[in-house]
Amino acid sequence: MQKTLIGSKALLHWYPDLGREPSDTDYAVSEETDKKEEGVEYLFNPIFKQFNNSIATPEQLLALKVSHLFWDTNWDKHMFDVQFLLDKGIKLDLGLYVQFRQFFEDYLPKVRRSALNQSKEEFFTNAVNEDVDEHDKLHLLLADVPAYTKILKDGCEVEVDFNKFENLSFEEKLDVVIEENLIMSTERYSGKMPWYKAYHIQLKQNIMKHFPEPIALFAINNYKELLNLRKLKIEEKFTSNGFIQNIGFASIDSLLLFSSVVVFEILKSL
Repeated sequence: MQKTLIGSKALLHWYPDLGREPSDTDYAVSEETDKKEEGVEYLFNPIFKQFNNSIATPEQLLALKVSHLFWDTNWDKHMFDVQFLLDKGIKLDLGLYVQFRQFFEDYLPKVRRSALNQSKEEFFTNAVNEDVDEHDKLHLLLADVPAYTKILKDGCEVEVDFNKFENLSFEEKLDVVIEENLIMSTERYSGKMPWYKAYHIQLKQNIMKHFPEPIALFAINNYKELLNLRKLKIEEKFTSNGFIQNIGFASIDSLLLFSSVVVFEILKSL
């Protein structure tokens, strides 16, 4: 049985400055096994059979950890490690990521994800949106021309044209993610918690379940940027067109305090 060291110990092997001591040892193994060993986990993953290395490379670890972000298992830890590797200059191997993602789609429990190939009436008729047009009304409070309208497939109300998304500027792509995240966190959490906390929770949910894959990967790659609420001028977005007044969220001061103190601390505590 082939085994490859993965997880925190593999990361620590390449980067002694990881900043945490692993609590156990994880191996990806080529065959399913019931082998038990204290402090060691053997995790079936046949994708590693194509490699000869006994320790997963940083590129392999990044692809593996990005693929994990579509399931809610140690999500925050995986996101921290993804950001750590990106900061080290490691690039995502999309082909390898796809292999891992396809394996996990078949092997792990199914996650219900948003399907965009339907009409607005079909998509928004649910417990969150009793009014089919409510979502669009909130978008118009944030922007006269909502960012999502720039990436819709011709003739469609919900389905996305990914070529249009790829052709947007970096700032426009950020707007797509930010606006959708603000609206969806408003719909789900307004009046239940501070909205900056709702924004953070919803970003995780959107990556896992709601964003189409290309947009989710963009959000993962720019996760820290998307949490830098002061730099992103969320104050302007929330105060424009009376958005805060219309949805009843608390003042912007609490957001700015949160943003300036916690942006990277969020990741460190994950």
